[in-house]
Amino acid sequence: MSLRRPSQATRRCRTVAIVLAGTLAGTLAIGVRMAAAVPDQLGTYADFSRITERSAGQFGPPGQPPSQWSWRTDGPGEYSISWDKDEPESRERFIRSGDGTWLLLDGWSDNGTYYRQRVTSESRGDGNCSNMTAIPPDGGRQHYVQWNVPGESYCLDVHGTITEQSSGKRFNFRHRQVWSPPTPCSNKEFPGRVCIKQHEIWWDDNQHPMRVTLDRDQYLAKGLGMAFTIVQRQPTPWSAELRNVWTY
Repeated sequence: MSLRRPSQATRRCRTVAIVLAGTLAGTLAIGVRMAAAVPDQLGTYADFSRITERSAGQFGPPGQPPSQWSWRTDGPGEYSISWDKDEPESRERFIRSGDGTWLLLDGWSDNGTYYRQRVTSESRGDGNCSNMTAIPPDGGRQHYVQWNVPGESYCLDVHGTITEQSSGKRFNFRHRQVWSPPTPCSNKEFPGRVCIKQHEIWWDDNQHPMRVTLDRDQYLAKGLGMAFTIVQRQPTPWSAELRNVWTY
């Protein structure tokens, strides 16, 4: 069998094939990197808050007695959190939206009564609270946080009313939040973690003219939960860090 030198046309075909293969490999590599950055690859709110677990944690300023949070499941897609170990029935109540894309805030219980929260308007925008667009209503409950963690910061701005169920008294509120994507974080007890950040400002006219009554940052650490770090500016400057966590 004779060995023949490839023709010029054959050599050109091989060269084109090699170039195409390299281009395809580069395209696939870019595709893999892009796939790794899609929102549902960053985790869910449950991964950072531990909302779906019977989880609890203690947090507080250095040298002071700790406060405590604890999650429980109240029914399919229904969760509540207590922020006070001495009054465990003082709880915020959340419901997952029907399509699973949002966690909705229904209200909270305190002092033996329930405070039902209902929104009159909601909007969503970028991390600077610009380019805001209306959010379609979902039973009047507040769209509190997206279930799948997105790769960019987003802003939620809500107006509505709070009704004290035991008396029927009502007051107005506004709640603005900016949720930021995962970044490295550390505190004294848990270095080298990954957190999402919630910056929230709350206004209300409960027994006073409408004013800011809360302004704070809260960091939620993946696999640990709530109150990893809290930096409060209103009503008084205050900060705290997570000290320990457990399941029960």
